[in-house]
Amino acid sequence: MVSCEASNVKTLHPSELFYIHDDDHILLNATQWTIFDYGVELYEDSKSNDIDFSIRGSQVVVVATYELESNLDSTTLFNEWGIGENDMGILIILFFTRDGEDSLVSNVLVEIGARMSTYLSAFEASNLMDTYFYDPLVPDFNYDLKLMQFYFKLLEKIYLDIYDYSSYNYDSFIDEYLYNQYEYFGSIPRSQTFEFTWETILWIILGIILFGFGGSLTYIFPLFIFKGLKSPFKGGGGKSFGYWFKR
Repeated sequence: MVSCEASNVKTLHPSELFYIHDDDHILLNATQWTIFDYGVELYEDSKSNDIDFSIRGSQVVVVATYELESNLDSTTLFNEWGIGENDMGILIILFFTRDGEDSLVSNVLVEIGARMSTYLSAFEASNLMDTYFYDPLVPDFNYDLKLMQFYFKLLEKIYLDIYDYSSYNYDSFIDEYLYNQYEYFGSIPRSQTFEFTWETILWIILGIILFGFGGSLTYIFPLFIFKGLKSPFKGGGGKSFGYWFKR
């Protein structure tokens, strides 16, 4: 289904890593870091001077949430986060429900940026989802693997059909993911927020005393003080006109 109809909007802030938003830690740690790593890699690869300027800056962002579908407007979310430069973005939202201690996928929504949609139609993306996310050989409880199969196939489409790469080794990426699937690589930061602590306040006071109000406080402050004020990973200003589907 494709629509531009608005929903009851609930604001979500992008995570500090931008490419993966999973405040409830529904997905496995390795899944989260894999999405981040390959999301950054895609963005950097797509900025190559060999690529036409008008299609540089592809970004694929994944959101996993227990929010009700009616509480999120994917188009608003896409545009507020500015996914992709040159409107070359894709947003994947996995909606989950709780069943006791288990999480179940209720729906998957894909929103496609305005320029990206000229290269990837909702029909094509839906077919990829049917084949790779809803792969009958992968049990429903292994939604992490289902997601990564679909995710890497979307990246394959981007690399081969948009950026004219000669090859994309989907099987090796899946094998690498399966090897690391249940590893823990470190905590994933939550949404971008900034909380003042007494330590932060003392650093601010010290900075004012030493440099006055006119100096650059970042000269003395450690980086962690500004953590959450502005993530080094962010959107490129991309827009969607409401071109999405869900299954």
